[in-house]
Amino acid sequence: MKKMMSLLVVGLLATLVYGQTSEPITLQYCYDQIETGYPAANKIRIQEQIKELNLKLRQTGLYPEITLSGSASYQSDVTEVSFAGPAAPQFSKDHYSIALNINQPLFDAGRTRGLKAVEVVNSKTAIAGTEVELWNIRSQIDQVYFSILLLSKQKENIDLLLKDLNEQLSLVKARVENGVLLRSNELVLRAEILKVRQQRSETESNIKAGIDVLSTLIGQEIDGDTELELPEYQENKVQDQEARPEFELFRSKEEVLDAQIGLLGSDKLPVISAFAKTAYGRPGFNAFDDDLQFNWIIGLRAQWSFRNWKNSSTKEEVIRLQKQQNTADKDAFSRQLEASLARTEEQIASLQEQISLDQQVLELREQVVNEKQSQLDQGVITSTEFITELNAENRARLNLEIHKVQLIQANYDYLTKRGVSWK
Repeated sequence: MKKMMSLLVVGLLATLVYGQTSEPITLQYCYDQIETGYPAANKIRIQEQIKELNLKLRQTGLYPEITLSGSASYQSDVTEVSFAGPAAPQFSKDHYSIALNINQPLFDAGRTRGLKAVEVVNSKTAIAGTEVELWNIRSQIDQVYFSILLLSKQKENIDLLLKDLNEQLSLVKARVENGVLLRSNELVLRAEILKVRQQRSETESNIKAGIDVLSTLIGQEIDGDTELELPEYQENKVQDQEARPEFELFRSKEEVLDAQIGLLGSDKLPVISAFAKTAYGRPGFNAFDDDLQFNWIIGLRAQWSFRNWKNSSTKEEVIRLQKQQNTADKDAFSRQLEASLARTEEQIASLQEQISLDQQVLELREQVVNEKQSQLDQGVITSTEFITELNAENRARLNLEIHKVQLIQANYDYLTKRGVSWK
C-alpha cells in the first residue's frame, strides 16, 4: 500500500513538473529585460555612482588644503660673522624642520562650480550614449523576434500542408489497392511528403537558432517550446519629433561644450587664497638664533596666469567650432531618420494592400484545390497535378500570414525609429 502511495505521489509530482507549459513571451517583455538582463544596462547605474563620487572630489576644491612636511639636512658650509668678534653667532650646518601648511581658497573664479557643471553634463552624455546602445539592442530584438514569428508561421503552414498530404495519401493508397489509380500517384505523394518534412526540419532548426539569439540578447534562457505572442498593430502617437535617444545624446554634447565655455571664464580671473604656516626647527625666521624654535606666518596669495588668459579666447573658438560639428551631425542624423521613416511608411502601405490581395488570392486557390481534390478522387487528374494546386494554395496562405507578420514588424520598426520608449 505504501509503495502504491509513493508511486502515486511521484506520478503526481511528475505531472505537475512536466505537465506545465511555458508562458508565452511578449515583445514588451523582451524590451523590459534589456534594462536588467543586458550588460550595458549596468553602465547607467555605475555612471551615476561615478558622477556622485566625482562631484564630491570637485567640491574639495573649496576646502582648505592641509599638508604636513618635515626635513633634515646637512650643508657643507655656513655663514660666518667675523666682524662681531668672539661674540659672533655660530650657525649649525645641520638643519631640521617640521611644518604644518594650510591653504584656504577664497576666490577660485568659479572654477569649482564650472568643474562640477562639466562633470554633471559629462555623466549625462555617457548615460545618453548607453541609452543609444540599449535602443540599438531593441532594434535587434525586433528583427530576431519577428523572424522567429515568421518562421513559426511558415512551420504552421508546413504542418497544415503535411496534414493535407497525409490525408490525401490515405485516400490515394486505398484507391491504388482497389485498382482505381496507378501506384505512381501514391509514390508521387510520398516523395512530396518527404520533401515537405525536410522543409519542416530546416524551419525548426532556424527557429531554434533565433530563440538562442533572443535568449542571449535578453539575458534569459528561453525554452524551445515557448510561444512568442504576435504583438498588436499600434498607431503612432508620438508628438515629439526628437524622442530618439540619439537626440538626447546630441543635446548632452551641446551642454558639455557650453559648460566648457563657462569653465574658460575662470582662466581669465585670478585665484585668491589665504595661507598659514607654522613650523618647529632651525633655522627659524631669526637668522641669528641657532636654537630650535617655533615660527608661524599667515598671508594672502593671488595667482593669475597670463598664458591662460591669452589662450582662453582661442579655446572658446575651438569649442564653438565643435558645437557646429555637433549641430551638423544632428542635422545629418535627422535627415537620414526622416528618409528611413518615409521608406517604412511606404512599406506599411504596400503591405496593407498586399494583405487585401492575398485574401482574395487565397479564396480563389481554396476553390481550385477543392475542385482538383474531387477530380483526383474520380481519377480525372494525377497526384502531381493535385500537388501543384495544393502547393499554390499553401503558398497563398503562407504569403498572407507572412505579410500580416511583416505588417506588424514594419509597424514596430516605425515606432522604434520614431522613438517610442519601452520604459
